[in-house]
Amino acid sequence: MTDSHKTNSHKTEPHTTDASLRRRAIRLVTAAYRRATLGPVPRLFDAVFYERTYPDVVASGLDPYLHFVRSGAAADRNPSADFDTAYYRDQSGPTALDPVRHYMSLGVKAGFDPSPAFSTVAYLARYPDVARAGANPLLHFRTDGRAERRIASPSLARPLDAVFLRGVPEGRQWAYPNARIPRFCLSLLRNAPVAACTQAAARICLLLTLDGSEVDVLTHNLAAFADSALDSLAIEIDMRLRLHPPNPTLALTLESCFHGARDADGTTLVRYAEARLWDLAPDIPRLKASFPPGCLAVRELA
Repeated sequence: MTDSHKTNSHKTEPHTTDASLRRRAIRLVTAAYRRATLGPVPRLFDAVFYERTYPDVVASGLDPYLHFVRSGAAADRNPSADFDTAYYRDQSGPTALDPVRHYMSLGVKAGFDPSPAFSTVAYLARYPDVARAGANPLLHFRTDGRAERRIASPSLARPLDAVFLRGVPEGRQWAYPNARIPRFCLSLLRNAPVAACTQAAARICLLLTLDGSEVDVLTHNLAAFADSALDSLAIEIDMRLRLHPPNPTLALTLESCFHGARDADGTTLVRYAEARLWDLAPDIPRLKASFPPGCLAVRELA
């Protein structure tokens, strides 16, 4: 090595060492500040991913989660490979909490999706053991579900994806209640005769005009019936009993169906591979919940 190389080496080494020491000191101080103000780092935040994806964070020396909270989230930086900050903020709007903590504490209950590749409600509906355990669905998928080859369904949160009527002919769009049929009964069934359901349909859509309490009852019963020992559960709606909204408030889509013809007493049987409940009240319809395979009967009442 020449003298000039030795000289240059001696000139740069102290500078490099000083910079590393400064970054280390900043990391220690900001990590302590983060612990005091924010607490522990949420398990959905991947510090290794964050620093690898955004090298300026490493150069700054800042605690990576503190950086995300203070400026990274506002710049739509992602806290992990499975969390799309911009996509999540489109659903949540401005929040006091950063997107990760908001999703963990409030977003799951609201049915928000952390990325286009992951549907919160679909994962919980498909794997009731995760729901019963009260586990965060995305965290479960990252820590256990992916290794167990569990399925993560794509999100349907954005309006371009919320096309629940696409491909559904008018004859399979059933609107209840309505002026002609103000009273109807929706019965959840444990089983329906295969011989009575011979007509195939990719999707049937029930456009339901329900008030707030009826929405709650239907949502609860759909979720509870799957885990119950009941053979059937009926929900009767009569729009003459009280004022109903002017337009449909829910869409119940039945996927990959077989159904029968309406019989003499006005009943139609349907067997389906999945049921999806859409909230039509917001300007942008959004998936409210999804449910496992089942059967139901729709009866038009006099």
